[in-house]
Amino acid sequence: MRKSDSVVFLVAGLLTVSPSGLTAGNLSAEADGIRAELSTDPERRARGQETTYKLRLFDSAGKPLTGARVTLRGRMADGMTVLAPLRPLPEPGIYRGRVLFTMEGTWEITLRVAGKGRALEFRLTEQVGR
Repeated sequence: MRKSDSVVFLVAGLLTVSPSGLTAGNLSAEADGIRAELSTDPERRARGQETTYKLRLFDSAGKPLTGARVTLRGRMADGMTVLAPLRPLPEPGIYRGRVLFTMEGTWEITLRVAGKGRALEFRLTEQVGR
């Protein structure tokens, strides 16, 4: 994360990272002893084209974090939503899921990582074009 990014701590073990203006293309953040690296393919999102989200999670010692439940939720201002689980891959600490954006425009994305009594959320903005 850049120094200008904000990190907000919430009660009940939920940590929210809300970087201003950050897109999911290449997110790298560390919070509460967990390091997250998110990438997307393709780099530019397009309506009607599937986007793959890949998340790598590490603990404070740099070991892959396994056993997490990861969910991506997207929402547009008009109420259109998408929901996709990111499932673990055979390689420890890596989770992947796919999203098909059906509308162009600005999508507010929440990536939630939960496990072992803790949860953290990353809030991002995605711009989907043609």
